[in-house]
Amino acid sequence: MHLLRFLLRPFGQIAFLVSVLALSCTRRLLGEDDELGFFAGRLSGAIWRYPEVLRRGMQVAWIFWVALFAAALSPIDPIASRWDEVLLASLPALVLWRRFAAGHRGAR
Repeated sequence: MHLLRFLLRPFGQIAFLVSVLALSCTRRLLGEDDELGFFAGRLSGAIWRYPEVLRRGMQVAWIFWVALFAAALSPIDPIASRWDEVLLASLPALVLWRRFAAGHRGAR
């Protein structure tokens, strides 16, 4: 049972992270006027306020990204095109862009 829990824990952490991101997207798409958008915004805001809750999921997600990127760059790449490398390389670029853009907006 401990081995199964050890193997499944990273997938649970990534699923939790994806669900929190889905709550944030729901808030943005529906807006604060919609009841579901309002509730999703309050819930995601409460979770994002405590980064220690999401820290482990973020670490697992980045380790998973590194493994996928290494597989995409290796000669045993299952996808023959270069678009998988482009997509995987754009993810950290988007994260960095959002972090720097959010920093500039907050400074105004």
